Amino acid sequence: MRVLLLNPPSTEVVIRDYLCSKSTKSNYLFHPIDLIVLSGALADLHEISVIDAVAERLAPTACAARIAALDPEVIVSLVGSVSWEEDRRFLGSLGRRVLALGDVLHEHSETRLAEEPWLEAALHRFGSEDAALYLAGERVDLEDVTLRTDDGPRRVRSGKRVKTYSAGRPRHELFPRAGYRFSFARRTPFATVLTDYGCPYPCTFCVIGTLPYRARPVEELLTEIDHLRGRGVHELFVMDQTFGVSEERGIHISRAFAERGDLSWTTFTRPDTATDPLLGAMVAGGCHTVILGIESGDEEVLRATRKGYDLRDVEAGVGRAKALGLRVVGTFVIGLPGESEGTLERTLQRALDLDLDFLSLNVAVPRFGTPFRRQVLDLGLAREDQLVMDQTGREAFLPTTSLTRSEVEAAKKRLNRRFYLRPRYLWRRARATQSLGELARHAREGVALLRRNRG
Repeated sequence: MRVLLLNPPSTEVVIRDYLCSKSTKSNYLFHPIDLIVLSGALADLHEISVIDAVAERLAPTACAARIAALDPEVIVSLVGSVSWEEDRRFLGSLGRRVLALGDVLHEHSETRLAEEPWLEAALHRFGSEDAALYLAGERVDLEDVTLRTDDGPRRVRSGKRVKTYSAGRPRHELFPRAGYRFSFARRTPFATVLTDYGCPYPCTFCVIGTLPYRARPVEELLTEIDHLRGRGVHELFVMDQTFGVSEERGIHISRAFAERGDLSWTTFTRPDTATDPLLGAMVAGGCHTVILGIESGDEEVLRATRKGYDLRDVEAGVGRAKALGLRVVGTFVIGLPGESEGTLERTLQRALDLDLDFLSLNVAVPRFGTPFRRQVLDLGLAREDQLVMDQTGREAFLPTTSLTRSEVEAAKKRLNRRFYLRPRYLWRRARATQSLGELARHAREGVALLRRNRG
């Protein structure tokens, strides 16, 4: 069949992927990893085309005209809670078969299908065979799909338990050449890749932990990497939620990257996962930046997230990474139920004491399907019918037990300014850039970040 993979148009620059829709915190926009993976999983079976209307900044009318010209028999589209009203209006206007995946469908999907007649089915796991099986006519032996039946919408879950998944060779060449921007890339162009799916850790606020963890065959990954290298792409955003879940596997992949000798990359990992052997192999393989989930500078708030490590582990992990010359991005979640002015101040001081290269602040949002969502609803801090939530914090979604929404929003802006507007920090960042292009990218990102965090 002719299958269109679609990231639909939106008024704002939004990121809708991996069940985590959000607006961009500054100016970045990476490739939609759900569609990247599906492009490889489906390409040997169907005629695949791609439209990323966000990257191309397509207006709805222009996007609809492109779709009409391609005349797909079925559309597999991303949707997101952050853009749900726009998504449903646009997709509902097309008059075509639409399968969708996104955070807004992760809970109450039968209700969504009942409310949205344009939506044929909801795919809940892109790291599975479900999309291919559904398009082949399968309606029973599916891992996790909400579909229409004679008795109404029903979520089908077969209970399959698999340890690996295949993405084939993702068709990066079908995605726009321009329009994607990544804050930490050393070179352009860059590509977004995935070596595993889901996450085995039980962090309360993270939706990825609700997905089964499974690894991708390393040889398949390397085929993808070599295809990218052949197209002149040597910069990677390895979007694993925790690179090196298996230290042995992480070292194996890093050594394979080192053998190629021309790769440069950024990835996420955890402070306690970031061992010296793993980090050393990553650096040798071309990794220059690690993004570490620190989450809070307050021990009690951190413990409540069930991260499984404490601030001593954070300090040790950051220290190991910096000792090997890696740039360190610390990600934090502010506005958790126990947050107060005191815990926020401790979080900022922790970020300064760790001498982080970059700070990434997110506001707490009750992602669908997470333990945190149930906690927030039980505390009366949010309502079940509130769908639009944006962790980047242009408008705080939640109050805490001691702070109002406006106070959380103001704190997020204040902490960003206090971290990034230090003269010594700005001078250090300028000196650390390796090219005029990188300096220009940092300048654009910085201006966009500060514009969104004005007092």
